Amino acid sequence: MSTTIREAGALTAVPRPELEGHGTVRTSIPTLDSFFGGLRQGCMTLIDSSDRMVFDLTHILCVNAVSALGRDVVWVDGGNCVDPYELGRICRRFGLDRAEVLDSIRVARAFTAYQLVSLIDERLEDEVLRTGAGTIVVSCLPDMFQDREMRWSESYQLIKRCVERLHDLSRRGAATLVTNYGLTKILQRKSLKSLLYGTADDIVRIENAAGCLRISLPNRQETMLYHAVPHNQTTLEEFMGR
Repeated sequence: MSTTIREAGALTAVPRPELEGHGTVRTSIPTLDSFFGGLRQGCMTLIDSSDRMVFDLTHILCVNAVSALGRDVVWVDGGNCVDPYELGRICRRFGLDRAEVLDSIRVARAFTAYQLVSLIDERLEDEVLRTGAGTIVVSCLPDMFQDREMRWSESYQLIKRCVERLHDLSRRGAATLVTNYGLTKILQRKSLKSLLYGTADDIVRIENAAGCLRISLPNRQETMLYHAVPHNQTTLEEFMGR
């Protein structure tokens, strides 16, 4: 496994012209984009994170998906993490029309595991077809299936149904993002890790390290150390991109 130490990067993303028209949704954070690449149409990407950075990235990617692809985003929220105010702040930083972008992000929030399965397995395809969405986001997919009231055998089969449906929809052209927050949960269930890691086309793993984040791409056997800086600061690379 190769390890690269990259320059510190802020999550104050920088709008970049190469976002447009390439069928890839990027983070607009140069350090990450040069390493990760972004969400690809026709592929399913998993972000498996032990750090709350996953929520920042999800919001940025949603805004950029609308801007880059010119199509709606359908966001199924399994972790109560959609923040419209954060989406609005990102729009302002990027100089985008806030109302237009927010109107293009369709959110469905689940409150139980069974609701989440229903949204993904029974209703998601119709919503994608109805809106012509180019990006699908399912945040915190495994969270609700960790309920002690559910048998693990049932939870696993339900998650498998969701993952297979999302994989199928991605093969029809959507850029699909699935996130997990809380790396230890997924590692405790080897069968779940095998399912998610074995199905996703691209995997981004984010772990807390000493004073920084370790970001790895398991499919490529590549790792980088990412030193985040406050929102009101930028790196030289990001400053020059303005």
